[in-house]
Amino acid sequence: MLPDGSMIVQADTPASKLVWEMNYSELAPADAIALQSHFQACCGPYHAFTFIDPTDNMFGSSVDLTATAWSKDPQIQITAGAADPIEGTNAFIVTNEGSAVQKFSQQLTVPANYQYCFSLYARSAQPSIVTAMWQGANAIANNELAVSTIWNRIVSSGRLNDAGTELSVGVMLQPGQQITVYGLQLEAQIQPSRYRPTVTNGGVYPNAHFVAATLSMTSDAPSLFSTRFAIQANTQVTDGNN
Repeated sequence: MLPDGSMIVQADTPASKLVWEMNYSELAPADAIALQSHFQACCGPYHAFTFIDPTDNMFGSSVDLTATAWSKDPQIQITAGAADPIEGTNAFIVTNEGSAVQKFSQQLTVPANYQYCFSLYARSAQPSIVTAMWQGANAIANNELAVSTIWNRIVSSGRLNDAGTELSVGVMLQPGQQITVYGLQLEAQIQPSRYRPTVTNGGVYPNAHFVAATLSMTSDAPSLFSTRFAIQANTQVTDGNN
């Protein structure tokens, strides 16, 4: 970790599992009950659940918008190798070559009605507006974001009124519109954190388990509780989560 808080990481390719140590304090009764109910529904470590790493980028292949993890409409052209905001050449030029609105997005198997934050760095040759798109099985939400001629991080945060388990998030471009983008990130948070690039898998783990067979809950004060437990997920790609 460097003095400015940035990190230099290397994926541990042979690693077979990830373990998160979760430490909660000053939990309200409703939160304590929710954790206990989820633990009981999983029968402790015996049933798997989907775990979203709250400190990671949920998007897979964020460093490559041409990867199969990303879907794009037929008239969207994506060109790699553009100058990025950190003096590299890892940005992408995205162009809508059609006569109708077109989009590029990524679909994730996660609850659509959770709180998420979508962010990206963007700029264009002239000030313009792009649309951040959120789509579940039963609901769609669009959020217009201003893009300037210099690099800025633009953010769309919220949740869908949709009880489904699929969520697509991406960007819609007007006919003929062209923008340069870098560092697309989706987080289970209200505000964006520093960008975390992903090479293949993102921070969504569909086969996670509690490690222990019991969940201890301590009453620290009236209506305040604390607990500590571990979650484990089997994986062959860590994308810097080690």
